[in-house]
Amino acid sequence: MNKVLSVFAFAIAATAFACGGAPRPDARLASSEGAVKSAEELGAKNVPEAALHLKLAQEERATGVNLVNDGKNHQGEIFLISAEADAELAVAMTRANTAKVEAEKARVKLAETQKKGAE
Repeated sequence: MNKVLSVFAFAIAATAFACGGAPRPDARLASSEGAVKSAEELGAKNVPEAALHLKLAQEERATGVNLVNDGKNHQGEIFLISAEADAELAVAMTRANTAKVEAEKARVKLAETQKKGAE
């Protein structure tokens, strides 16, 4: 009897998992949207390396949203996690590029100042 009950419980659990029994990932929907918006607002589309990751994040998020809307919450959340990671990478690459550009400007300005001081 216990064996039959165990098999029945397993079958119900497997069915629930296969049918998208995972809860709706509302927090992940919001955080992935915020990460993508941050990358867009920082200008990731203007930095070639970051633009690739921004585009990937946008595509992954769209896929994730579609899956969640279809009731496939677990699969959708996986795409949303990936989208958030790619968007965060785009943000980091954009910030690194900005720092590099600013450092080069400072180096040029310092060189000009030193040159004027030597004259």
